[in-house]
Amino acid sequence: MHPSHPARRLTPLALAIHIACGVALQASGVAALAQTTAPARQYDIPAGALGTALNQFALQAGVSIVVEPAKVQGLRTQGLKGSYRVSEGFERLLRGTGYAIAATDAGYVLVAAAQDAPQVLPTITATGATDGPSENSGLYSMPSMSTATRLGLSVRETPQSVSVVTRQEIDDLALTTVPDILEKTVGVTVGRNDSERATFYARGYVIENFQFDGMPNTLDSSNQYTSAIYDRVEIVKGAGGLLTGAGNPSATINLVRKRPGKEFAASLAGSIGSWSKYHGTADVSSPLNADGSVRGRVVVAAQNADSYIDYYSRDTRNAYAIVEADLGPRTLLSAGVDHMETRANGATFGHLPLFYSDGTQTHFRRSLNPGARWSYWNNDSTNSFATLKHTFDNAWQLDVTASHLDQSKDVMYGSAYNGSVDRVTGAGIRALAGLLPSEAKTDSVNLALTGPFSLLGRTHELMLTAGYSRQHKQAELFGSTFLPVPNYFTWDGYLDQPAFTKRADRDTTIIEKGVSVATRLRPTDELSLIIGTRASQYKLLDYDVDTSGARSVSDDLNTGTKTIPYAGVVYDLNTNWSAYASYTDIFNPQTYYRDAAGRPLAPLTGKSAELGVKAELLDKRLNLSMAVFRIKQKNAAQYVDVNPDTFEEIYKPVDGITSDGFEAEVSGQITPSWNVAGGYTYRRSRVPAQPDVILSAVNTNQPKHLFKMNTSYRMHRLVVGGSLSVQSETYYQTSDERLWRANQPGYALLGLMARYEIDPHLSVSLNINNVFDKTYMPGLGSYGTGVYGDPRNALLTLKYQF
Repeated sequence: MHPSHPARRLTPLALAIHIACGVALQASGVAALAQTTAPARQYDIPAGALGTALNQFALQAGVSIVVEPAKVQGLRTQGLKGSYRVSEGFERLLRGTGYAIAATDAGYVLVAAAQDAPQVLPTITATGATDGPSENSGLYSMPSMSTATRLGLSVRETPQSVSVVTRQEIDDLALTTVPDILEKTVGVTVGRNDSERATFYARGYVIENFQFDGMPNTLDSSNQYTSAIYDRVEIVKGAGGLLTGAGNPSATINLVRKRPGKEFAASLAGSIGSWSKYHGTADVSSPLNADGSVRGRVVVAAQNADSYIDYYSRDTRNAYAIVEADLGPRTLLSAGVDHMETRANGATFGHLPLFYSDGTQTHFRRSLNPGARWSYWNNDSTNSFATLKHTFDNAWQLDVTASHLDQSKDVMYGSAYNGSVDRVTGAGIRALAGLLPSEAKTDSVNLALTGPFSLLGRTHELMLTAGYSRQHKQAELFGSTFLPVPNYFTWDGYLDQPAFTKRADRDTTIIEKGVSVATRLRPTDELSLIIGTRASQYKLLDYDVDTSGARSVSDDLNTGTKTIPYAGVVYDLNTNWSAYASYTDIFNPQTYYRDAAGRPLAPLTGKSAELGVKAELLDKRLNLSMAVFRIKQKNAAQYVDVNPDTFEEIYKPVDGITSDGFEAEVSGQITPSWNVAGGYTYRRSRVPAQPDVILSAVNTNQPKHLFKMNTSYRMHRLVVGGSLSVQSETYYQTSDERLWRANQPGYALLGLMARYEIDPHLSVSLNINNVFDKTYMPGLGSYGTGVYGDPRNALLTLKYQF
């Protein structure tokens, strides 16, 4: 057992595990003792959480056991196979844990083992649970997660590439927003569309699938959530249709919120950084009654910050509260709410023009703001949620989750970017101005039932889920205005604010339904097969109401029922290494992308496959993976032009786009003092020749080569580390006969960190990003513009833990 591993909940709903089978529910201590001399039985219990293994063993043996969850938090076993008496089986499962079994009138209970008890065959190690916290673990890895399949598999057992950014890594690198976190994630890039919107990519494609605590939901690209409320972020690469339904074959991002504990814990942190950045966080977790069966947690965070960009500032406020209550020994009810608001002044919509009028690439100063000084962008988001979890006597678990997400946006933009700049006069650019008020409400409910079952003398697992989501979005549509900019070289943001005329109201309703089933079969100790499918329905109704009250339907889409298969196989080569393969289909409606007639493109379809090896090294403290992948798409949207009447972008469906590549990743502890998380990704994308249309090469704004590494090293009270990101060239090419091209050469970014723990409660940290002050554009091509990355900056943090 490794004390440095994270504390773990056996299940988030249990104060105790009470397992019974038939008449054994009424068994007395005498009957329990009799079992110690009963004939041996044959058992086949797979590796996994210790609590689950005890559950399955007691069920098969026909006995009862009561376990306090604190005793089994963080414990796993490699399983039990063979013929054993009850006492022998318990002893085998409990070796190395510091616990033994004892018989009482209520059945079997765990007791502390004798200090001199032999510690033979260390088959049990400390790990984190599927829903256990990563905070206070000191680790850069999590042994188990459920984003891909909901089966609570370890990283090694999951037949897809997996990355987990833990709370320790978030704190070490001072990652204050979700985009900050993803910028440090292996295989993921963050494109900046303008000052407010970020687009996330993996394997060359936009990431559209998001989860909160494992529940699929939406995430507005301009709602750059602060990281203060999250315990960790799980990222599963490839198509995620088994649980999330529609989506690109890029990745699924699961934002896992912090949860309260039974012991009081609190912290205060304050930061000051470059460009008048002030950040503060308060985090309090506490039991709300004497035995801790009701407990709560509150997190608040606030930030005021200017920018290296002229007259731009962005302030954020974030609040989160959750209450958990143990309604019984196997039932947990939790409810909470998180709220975020941002206020940005001098905001941009699109950013710096990429081309001069002769087709050559521009190179403006990083601080130039193309936004008008009166531009602003305000977001509000409130997510209310509740979860009920119950574990049955046979170890099956039922999870029911519901949420209501309310998002609103109030935007007035005036951004000087449209056109190309005359090298001599500075003419040729227009400022696009308009209003973008909108409000969206999303109601979701998800039900999941998971548990073990026996077949042909072996134990397997089954997962059943059903989900429903309804989003209703209302927006006011105003006519956009183009305002000429006489000389872009003298642009300073002063622009007369035009009058805006409302032309219509837009009403959009999106309904998604889906049911999934997956099973993990264990035909042998070394082989596991995951087979599943999801049946999804997607409906969209989008209509406008003009100022006269006339209603016109712009889109009415009903995909019917689409079935998405999933298959994965994992074979254990030995105790440390496994080989795996997985396959799934792709299905994604493309209502945003429209052709020249204004009609939405047909849904994106395709196939995604992956083949790799994984390892758990250094007593399972270090995860290693290597994989090759291949993706083929049909009806992929490719940008063609802009409609001169409506200013909407025009797209054309393209068949046969393929992306393939290689990924390697390492995460965990090399030594108890040395954490690492990083890896390398290679990707290439190809598109066949298309008749009657000029297309740029696909996914060129994403690098072919991407390397990332984050690390920290502890030297008593001092922790030092940093991050390194290296990527190859990217470029943007216009999709017209001119084929103008803007290049971003390959670049490397270095970050450094140091933290000194003054005493067990107080610490001070310094983070320096972009140490060599590299000038680069992570956003290239959105609206034909480019966005610079942050220059060198520093953040000093003081944290006190009670």
